[in-house]
Amino acid sequence: MYAELCYLLLWFDSAASLAYNAASVGAKYRSYMYIHKPMTDLKFNVAQLLREEIGGRRSYEFSEESLPLDEETTLTDIVGSVRFTRTASGVLVDVKTHGTVELLCMRCLTPTTMQIELHSRDEFHSKIEVNTGVPLPKPDDEDPFFITENHLIDVGEVIREYALLELPMRLLCKPDCKGICPTCGAELNAGPCNCQSDDSDERFAALRALLDE
Repeated sequence: MYAELCYLLLWFDSAASLAYNAASVGAKYRSYMYIHKPMTDLKFNVAQLLREEIGGRRSYEFSEESLPLDEETTLTDIVGSVRFTRTASGVLVDVKTHGTVELLCMRCLTPTTMQIELHSRDEFHSKIEVNTGVPLPKPDDEDPFFITENHLIDVGEVIREYALLELPMRLLCKPDCKGICPTCGAELNAGPCNCQSDDSDERFAALRALLDE
């Protein structure tokens, strides 16, 4: 079992690199906006901004303890800012944020943290006209962001999508990580194990060649 696990880890290693649970916005901003915050959303109400002329702006700062990116990965210690600008078809959203994510080292499976910094700019399109409630035509964008029918912009989803794109396919706890023993599963960064190498096992011939380089 350990041998197969080590084989898979080294196979991935040789491949090419490729929550919301706390109030975050300062009290001075609360009189100007409404934030709907279920478990994984940071949403801003832009109804008033949609009633303004093109070019109208709002800016806010935020911080969050955690934001789930998927079932296994969570972005934590999030600090950022967002700027909303009224456009002809909705709102242009500029987000700057940074946070920390914990992933497993691809060689030794040790939990390893990495810093993520994001800067995104996307237009959110209105589904309905804010004053009349009349449905608006769908934009030509291939995969557009939408303002909800309640005039909410989900900044949390923007952060989630861009953070997932920043995650590496392989992450090492350190550049010279030695991984784990394919026989006993010992972590070799802590020192050599007592296992003897079996050079007769052809399943690991390619792996031995990689290690010899």
